[in-house]
Amino acid sequence: MPRIGIITGVKSEEAALAPVMGSIDAPYVRLSGARPSRAVRGVEALIALGADGILSFGSAGAVSPSLQPGDLVIAERVVNSDGHAFAADSDWCARLSAVFNTPSSIVAGIDYVADSSDKDWLSEEGVAALDMESHVVAAKASDAGIPFAVLRAVVDPAGFDIPEYALESVRPDGSISLLPVISGACLQPWTIGRLLDLNRYNKQAMESLRGAARVLGPGFGLFAL
Repeated sequence: MPRIGIITGVKSEEAALAPVMGSIDAPYVRLSGARPSRAVRGVEALIALGADGILSFGSAGAVSPSLQPGDLVIAERVVNSDGHAFAADSDWCARLSAVFNTPSSIVAGIDYVADSSDKDWLSEEGVAALDMESHVVAAKASDAGIPFAVLRAVVDPAGFDIPEYALESVRPDGSISLLPVISGACLQPWTIGRLLDLNRYNKQAMESLRGAARVLGPGFGLFAL
C-alpha cells in the first residue's frame, strides 16, 4: 500500500497530523527537533522505510510581507543557503495548490532560525517563506529519485523576530522545555509581548496544518484525491 513519509520539526507540528494518523496507510513521521543533523537522519530513515514520497510539513517563517500567520505555503522549488534550487514534484505541488487555492512559491531551507534581517535579503531573491527542514528533504529526496513536496503554515510574519530564548526551548526529540522560556521572559520582560504574539501565531499555524491534514487525508495529495 502506498505511503508517504513526513519530516517535521516539533511535537506540536506532529500533533497537527492527528486527523490522518489512525488510517491504515498513515504516513511515516520523523521529527528533527529543529536540528539539521536530525533532519538528515530523519529523511534518510523515511527513504529506508520505502516512502513513496516525502513531505516537508510544519511551520514556516514568512519572508513575503503578504503572508500572515496561519497562511499555507506550498513550494514549487526549494533553495538552500548555497543558492542551489530543487524542484518539488510538479504534479504533487499542483494538486496541493488546487485544493487550497494557493499559488506555489519559492521556499528557502536554512540551518538556523532567521531574524528579520535574514528575511530582508531572502525577499530580494524572491523567497516567500523559510523553514529548517525543507532543504534537507529536497536534497535527499532528489538524490534518491523520490518525489517531494512542501506544505507549511506561517507562524512568524516577515518583520517579526522570535525571542532568542524561545529558540533554545526545543529539545532534540521535538518537545518543548519551559525553563528557557520562563527564565528568558524574566530576564527580558520587554519581550513578553512578542512571546504572547508568537504563541497566538503558532496556534493559528497549527490549526491550519490540522485542517490541511483533515482535507488531504493520509496521502497528502501525492496520490489522486
